[in-house]
Amino acid sequence: KKIKKYVLEKFTSRVRYYEEIMGVYPPYKVAVRNTSTRLGSNSRKTHTISLTFNLIHYNMNVIDSVVVHELAHHFHFDHSKAFWTEVSKYSPKYKEIRKLLKD
Repeated sequence: KKIKKYVLEKFTSRVRYYEEIMGVYPPYKVAVRNTSTRLGSNSRKTHTISLTFNLIHYNMNVIDSVVVHELAHHFHFDHSKAFWTEVSKYSPKYKEIRKLLKD
């Protein structure tokens, strides 16, 4: 429970940071889940960003890029060119990080 609380606090702080610089309002609820197929998700219905617990094992650049990816869905709820342009504004090395995560 202590570890999950720590992880939730860490992820929430990163979500709040990027919400502010990306102009995302109102703030999202943040949840930590134990998933093996997704690193994160953005629920329009519950206005919740969910991140996998396993992300804590990665460096902050990776965590931040996943947070940016999920918050970019606030503006573009697809993976269109406009979505990727939004992601690259706040995570310029996203392509490299994405490739690293897929490998």
